[in-house]
Amino acid sequence: MFASRGRIRLYYEVLGPSSAPPLLMVRGLARTARHWGSIVSLLADRFRVVVFDNRGIGRSSVPLPPYSTDSMADDAVAVLDAVGLDSAHVFGVSLGGMIVQKVALRHPKRVRSLVLGCTRAGPSAPKLPHTSVAALVGAMRLSPERAILETAPLILSRGFIARHPEVPQRWAELAISEPPTRRGVFGQLLAAARHDAARRLRDIRVPVLAITGDVDRLIPPECSEDIVRRMAGARLQVLPGVGHDFPTEMPEQTAQLLTDFCRD
Repeated sequence: MFASRGRIRLYYEVLGPSSAPPLLMVRGLARTARHWGSIVSLLADRFRVVVFDNRGIGRSSVPLPPYSTDSMADDAVAVLDAVGLDSAHVFGVSLGGMIVQKVALRHPKRVRSLVLGCTRAGPSAPKLPHTSVAALVGAMRLSPERAILETAPLILSRGFIARHPEVPQRWAELAISEPPTRRGVFGQLLAAARHDAARRLRDIRVPVLAITGDVDRLIPPECSEDIVRRMAGARLQVLPGVGHDFPTEMPEQTAQLLTDFCRD
């Protein structure tokens, strides 16, 4: 199914019973709805789950850059409109976490609660490791499947890759079947680089949970700690031994965290 916002078409899927609490999930840089993996089926037993491809990736439109987290937040709300949801619990990881910050700021009545995964508030937050940023940018010169395999150690912990080498391989296969464009990846990367919500986070009035892995090599846990300090009443959950993409490494635990938080 597709939602429309002007000339932008956004592919989305809805899973779970219509009577369940709605949960909108927003993925990160160069990741599609298919990259959520097993956590979607776990959550679909408890929520009406809405997942979609951000602009620039997958089956959604790939407009010319620049993109911004403001425009991508409005995209997310267009998906809620298409599904017919006035509001939802909202969960975003990495770039998706930046996008959903802007959803809560630009469209506060559409957000019931906010879960911010492995993300940051903006340029005044703790800095990202230079080597990780360089590796991420450098991977844009590679073929999509090679880029996925080269950057997997930034996204997943070394221990998880050793135990589950099939996961980066499955991501590489997705990159072959739905190859990302350099234009789309650059547009998303630019949106992440320009994101700045730090001074406005205190204006978010819904319950907030920040989740991070303590061995995240891309967006270190200090960035989540910084977010919680800026938001009165926000909670922090640090997952030991887990890398950047904690929903992939710990789907059952993440699903339970979301369930308990949203029920509260």
